[in-house]
Amino acid sequence: MKPEAQEIELSTNSPSWSIRKLLPLFIASFAALYFELTIIRYLSTEIRVFAYFKNMALIASFFGIGFGMILGGPPKTIKRLFPLIAGALFLLITYATVLRLTHLPIPSSDYVMWGIQPIAPDGRWFIPWLILMFVIYLVVVPGILWLVVAFFSVLGGLVGECLAEFPPLQGYGVNLGGSFAGILVFTLLSILGLPPVVWVGFGLLTLVPFFLRQRWAVPIFVLVTCACAFSSQSQTYWSPYYRITVTALAPPPGWPRTAAYLIDVNHDYHQVILDLSKEFTAREPTAEPNHYGRPIYELPYRFAPNPGRVLIVGAGTGNDVASALRHGAAHVDAVEIDPFIVSLGRKFHPEHPYDSAKVTVYVDDARAFFKKADQKYDLIVFGYLDSHTLLSGLSSIRLDNYVYTLESFKEARKLLQKDGVLVLGFGTGDSFVSDRLFATLTSAFGTPPLAYYKKNEMAGVLFVEGRTADPTLDSDFPEISGELKARPAHAILATDQWPFLYLRSRTIPFAMWSVLALILYFAASAVQKQVPLKSLASRQGLHLFFLGAGFMLLETKGVTELSLLFGSTWIVNSVVIISFLGMGLLANTFVLFRPVSRIVAYVFLFLVLITSMFLPYSLFAGLPAIWRVVVPATLAGLPVFFSGLIFSRSFRDVISPSQALGINLLGAVVGGSLENLVMIGGTPILGILALLLYGLSAAFVPRSLPGQEKSSIESAARRSFADHSV
Repeated sequence: MKPEAQEIELSTNSPSWSIRKLLPLFIASFAALYFELTIIRYLSTEIRVFAYFKNMALIASFFGIGFGMILGGPPKTIKRLFPLIAGALFLLITYATVLRLTHLPIPSSDYVMWGIQPIAPDGRWFIPWLILMFVIYLVVVPGILWLVVAFFSVLGGLVGECLAEFPPLQGYGVNLGGSFAGILVFTLLSILGLPPVVWVGFGLLTLVPFFLRQRWAVPIFVLVTCACAFSSQSQTYWSPYYRITVTALAPPPGWPRTAAYLIDVNHDYHQVILDLSKEFTAREPTAEPNHYGRPIYELPYRFAPNPGRVLIVGAGTGNDVASALRHGAAHVDAVEIDPFIVSLGRKFHPEHPYDSAKVTVYVDDARAFFKKADQKYDLIVFGYLDSHTLLSGLSSIRLDNYVYTLESFKEARKLLQKDGVLVLGFGTGDSFVSDRLFATLTSAFGTPPLAYYKKNEMAGVLFVEGRTADPTLDSDFPEISGELKARPAHAILATDQWPFLYLRSRTIPFAMWSVLALILYFAASAVQKQVPLKSLASRQGLHLFFLGAGFMLLETKGVTELSLLFGSTWIVNSVVIISFLGMGLLANTFVLFRPVSRIVAYVFLFLVLITSMFLPYSLFAGLPAIWRVVVPATLAGLPVFFSGLIFSRSFRDVISPSQALGINLLGAVVGGSLENLVMIGGTPILGILALLLYGLSAAFVPRSLPGQEKSSIESAARRSFADHSV
């Protein structure tokens, strides 16, 4: 048959674009990305170690999806057991507290993690205890991650099976579309504050069509969803950032209403809503927890009595705001990143500070507010901003890291009146974190801050810039300025390029690299058993592998840089990820209809990457509002677009789309692992690593197109797709 005749036959008879075949690929791709976000969020909430080392779950999910795609379908045994694997994974997460996994101890002290650093015994029991913690950690954490791998290997296999029904680019386009939809739906569920039972139940519902032949699959899915619902607690809320639990504490006898509420986020203590009104404190001066909390909120006004305008970042449920109002503030700007925390303050705070006409509430990130503020303040208060969680699943940076950098303190200093005061409280006690804050404040203000230590249930250090010492503080707050001044010579400053406030030194925590090493070793072994690595190490395979590794670093780089400019909010993270997928979809569509030279795409990719390395995003802060968003977002998205052009151009010519995409995702596993080097080299290393990985991908561009005999068939299929699209 002549090629022309063959093309006509395919364009008229090919069933590739029937809904019957398109819908399964879309749903499988949707489920893979949807569950990736669900498991990362749910796992980090219920088993706290994953909140601090969140990209371990991301790496495990990418490996599982890639492994299933390389196999071209779900591993048979794992697919048969999938309902049990899914049930075990979600029930383990849901009942982690009952199983004592929520605050799983780790054998490491080089990284501050709230609530999971156990107190080690002294003397001869220390070494056996450390060994026991090490063994438990290296059994439980990798065990959970392998459940994640098994779960996603089935989802990846389902995507791989469906991809085989399509020409490469068309199938990849549907895959991106389904992934895009998965992120949008999970983002919507987070916005609505819906609980995990909805996340899990909806996700399992999308998988039902793939498991109808397994009679016991659907009943297990239903039982798992019911078990998740059974675990739900009253007075528990799900914000875009946290699992929030509110507990009303018993008031003193005779007091007519609740005087304190305990707020836990992600199973860790976060704050207490306190009634510190004059009426309550006059009648109940020793009532707890109000009594021990009162000095902390009173302290700023010993240095700035009767302030005119006050800025509070990390305003929480309103304790700092209420204190400012009690001390005669003319106006208070209250900045809080979590809208649910603000709503709890409006609902439960006994003094109702957020209802005052003197208060303006901004639901925003502190750094983003600093850049937008056009007022000068007599007093700036940094509330207890320790966030308990990471910026996103793509990053090793915590939600609050950029608030405590040298550049952040300098921005805050510019907002102070000439004789203004800055007060910063932090809850890590007298530790290396206190040393770092002391040294960073000293560098930002040019003078060492006063430092006072408060040792009780709200233990922490309070730093004051802009005033001399208040001798009346000695009984409540022992001054430790002299001690800190003698120590910070060795302290590493927290900067926007190295914002790791909670990391003792420039190193990857042992608790992270030990598990990553195990995962990568067993991942390589698993792939080797199924598909010999040599068969994947062709020029084309290595080319796609390094493209995946580079793309993962581009996503991380984009999230961190744009969050620094716009704020570390869930909106920024969602927009960045969605825009990157959109760029990939745009590039794929472009190549589908108008192939582009890989040389041209590489040239523009390297130019944009190099430019972004030397062009700080802070330069755009002074642009008009619309351009302040458009310009940096476009700059961050351009590398993704050009790398997408390269990938789609190469993917168009593969013989096995499923295996090629699987290899690309294995590259993303390596890229996600390399992202942790940012803890050593700082955020600039992301651009350097991306350049290196994309350089390697360029070095392995295939010299000749494989599958030449397929060219006429694929050409016909592309024309068929174009006809159906029109």
